[in-house]
Amino acid sequence: MKQQVAGLVVALAMLAGLCAPALAEESMSLKDVLVEKGVLTKEDAAKAQETVFAKWINRLTFYGDLRIRDEQFFDDNNADGANNGGVDQNRVRFRLRVGTELKLNDVIVGIRLASGAGQQVSTNQTETALFTGKGIFIDKAYLSWQGSGTKWLKLTAGKMANPFLVLYSGDVIWDDDVNPEGFAENVNVSPVEHVTLFLNGGQFVLNESGANNHDPWMLGEQGGVTVAPTSEVKATLATAFYAFINASGRDAAALGGTVQQGNTRGQAGLPAGVLNNNYRVFDVTAALNIQAGPIPVALMGDYVRNLANTTITGLAGGAATGNIGYQVGAIVGKAADANTWEVAYFYKLLQTDATVADLADSDFGNGGTARRGHIMWAAYNPMKFLQVKVKYFITKSMPADGGLATSTNAGAINRLQADLSVKF
Repeated sequence: MKQQVAGLVVALAMLAGLCAPALAEESMSLKDVLVEKGVLTKEDAAKAQETVFAKWINRLTFYGDLRIRDEQFFDDNNADGANNGGVDQNRVRFRLRVGTELKLNDVIVGIRLASGAGQQVSTNQTETALFTGKGIFIDKAYLSWQGSGTKWLKLTAGKMANPFLVLYSGDVIWDDDVNPEGFAENVNVSPVEHVTLFLNGGQFVLNESGANNHDPWMLGEQGGVTVAPTSEVKATLATAFYAFINASGRDAAALGGTVQQGNTRGQAGLPAGVLNNNYRVFDVTAALNIQAGPIPVALMGDYVRNLANTTITGLAGGAATGNIGYQVGAIVGKAADANTWEVAYFYKLLQTDATVADLADSDFGNGGTARRGHIMWAAYNPMKFLQVKVKYFITKSMPADGGLATSTNAGAINRLQADLSVKF
């Protein structure tokens, strides 16, 4: 048998050697063939190549990432209908995202495709179902304008990246996979040295209702300032207000999309999943970045409060539900370049109706609101494009009134994520 294998290898090698000249001759480009036949001069061929391809290639930017994740859930066996049925769970998932931007003078056309199930808070795809094919969805599709003489103003329309300043602590409101749909405006000015003022606005479509013209929208405004007195110190403070128009059961049906736990829903005769309460969300973001010798340190926090009246038993009257939340923590180091690392710790508390659960972080517990707990991770980049990360969540659910005691039918969910990510 070994002799047969060896003979086959030798025969293939000889065949490759014999075919190499022919293959080399057949691999000539069309341009080279035309030049050889005298149809084009070398100068004309070079000019045609530059005109047809080079200018367009220079306008295109391609990017993407692939993440492989092994995820463990450790449940306290108190099933609440939202947390894995009260049992421990393991799953392997991947996330693939590929995008491009085309620059046309002052206009940018952006497109990104992503794996997953088309959820607004996740582009993860679980590896399951006997090797069946997995879906690809439109994750971004937008037009953006920024004039060459007005760099301080940027206008965007379509399905876009989040136009607001959102730090890691900001996932009390925004999951980092959420790409809003609608219109956005960004203004950045520096009135004095080391100081930058910014103003961000967004008008986002939440759902289209065929029953009437009371479609739910989200209107957001954010203003803030960044002060960087030295290259080693930077402080940021921002306030935002997000008004969810026609989002409650009084005016519109359910918002659509993935429903996450938390929020008061389906009471007072409303269909299941329909929001009972209104959401006028106030958010404060603060951050301090310092360079401690060779090590960068980022301290940050978000405080959120729903300024609308919220109830637990229906639209009229009833006990008030919890309407505040916050997240504070620190990231030491920064895993970005080759041989760099970071470690982090955050504490989060998010009461039932502090914000719209369906847009908040999907990894904390089982996503949404009505939960509190700890988040910690460590990450290392052996190469600039490759990262290894381990992240752990320790969470407990909260009763609707915002108290700290866990409710009788829901408790702790701890989650461990091990990620291997490549950016390209």
